Amino acid sequence: MLAPLFAIFSLCLIISSQQAAGELLVGLGDSFTSAGDAGGLSKSYPIIAGGLLNWQARNFAKGGAKMSQIPAQLAAAASSLSNATHVVFTIGGNDLGVADSLIQIILKNNFTAVIQKATNLKPRLVSTYKLIQAAVRPQTKIYAVPYVDFISVGNKIPNEADCHRMMDVLTSTIQDAAAEAKIGFIGAVKLAFLGHEMFSADPYVDSFLSQKNAAHPNAKGYAKIGQVVAVHLQSE
Repeated sequence: MLAPLFAIFSLCLIISSQQAAGELLVGLGDSFTSAGDAGGLSKSYPIIAGGLLNWQARNFAKGGAKMSQIPAQLAAAASSLSNATHVVFTIGGNDLGVADSLIQIILKNNFTAVIQKATNLKPRLVSTYKLIQAAVRPQTKIYAVPYVDFISVGNKIPNEADCHRMMDVLTSTIQDAAAEAKIGFIGAVKLAFLGHEMFSADPYVDSFLSQKNAAHPNAKGYAKIGQVVAVHLQSE
């Protein structure tokens, strides 16, 4: 029942957004934004969202990027950012080492150390967000997009609950940093894979065992994130 309703709503977004001439959505960040081995930039959530909204969209994210590499992305995107109406980005996961951190929890039950590392990201996140603010016009809307909680449910992996708690802490850290920097936050993305987690019947993420795209969304996953982002942008 929900799928047809969401399809109808998505169609309404496209129709209503035809009035939004001149909107330009720019993406920045790491492989979560660039869609990496799941199909590249054409499958990425900024491009998907832009298509649904009938906006121009350009994505300058790079797989493997850390916060220290955002200035280079800002330089590469300078001409687009000068006209951008909206900027979306996901960053910080490689600074934490999300996949490695989850494996630490799964195999070594090292939750406390991982959580401390995640919370310590906040000052650097705030500084990175402010760099992005400085690179765009005052009226440009900027949104931090969190990482999806793709962890399995039903005790399919050891210490599964603590893995979810780690994703909660990472999301809260990103949200707190966004609030301090006074930018937007698209919190609905965190639960975008509900019912489609890792090891589910229809997963929107590749497993830890994937050779090319381990612990990253697949094409269905990025499409879903793009839909959630589009709904949020259209609502503001």
